[in-house]
Amino acid sequence: MRAKAGLGRTPSRGFTLIELMLVLLLLGLLAGLTPPLFERAFPSLKLKAAVRDLAQEIRYVQQTAILTGLPSKVEFDLANNAYKSDHVNSGEVRHLPQGLQFTRDESSTSINDNPILVFKFFPDGSSSGGLLILDNGGRRFAITVDWLTSRVQVVEPDELNASDPFQV
Repeated sequence: MRAKAGLGRTPSRGFTLIELMLVLLLLGLLAGLTPPLFERAFPSLKLKAAVRDLAQEIRYVQQTAILTGLPSKVEFDLANNAYKSDHVNSGEVRHLPQGLQFTRDESSTSINDNPILVFKFFPDGSSSGGLLILDNGGRRFAITVDWLTSRVQVVEPDELNASDPFQV
């Protein structure tokens, strides 16, 4: 004899309580592991942002010197991780974000161990040139300014060559 349709057991639709608990457990584990990953990436992001902002400010001061016809400068106090420029924030001294610092170029041998680095820009498009290195305790980036063209570049310090024109 045949069973009538609808009287047999039909498969249930939806999720069981155990399946929902497993999904919630996995989501909880992912949420717990995500903050440490961001904390490890954050110092590198902070360094990249600071380097990008400084390079942009240096470019702005360079362009201002050309447009106004007056020399301009950006000063970096390497000992105190502070900097100021002629045309940004009315010359107010600003500091690097916590955890970042300026470092010296180990290859340069300077008679004067002055902890002040100055990039001077002139109306003809030239500059004093120089090399500024930012460090976050593990990763480093360099901002270079070519003395002849005032070209501002961001490079990793291991990419620098001793024959590059911005080495001063």
